[in-house]
Amino acid sequence: MSKSSSPYVRRLLWIVACFVGGFALLCVSGWALVVNGSTQDSAMVTVLRWLPVATGAITVAAGFFLLSLPVPGDPEDFFLPDDADGELERTDGK
Repeated sequence: MSKSSSPYVRRLLWIVACFVGGFALLCVSGWALVVNGSTQDSAMVTVLRWLPVATGAITVAAGFFLLSLPVPGDPEDFFLPDDADGELERTDGK
């Protein structure tokens, strides 16, 4: 992504990627691996069958976490670092 893209846009893209990727992993792996499993599978095969499902659930949870992060009311707070006011005061000669 270019340096000029907005942090809002980057966060939105990460959220969309988490939701789409996570739900795709859940649906595809849940159907293809878990439903078609056998009772005669070893413990290792069963763990490997459930690994994509767990990864999809974690990815969706990460999307919800990113969605719940607060967005500041003032857009400058989102774009400027926390110490930006101190840097501006020092450049004024104060």
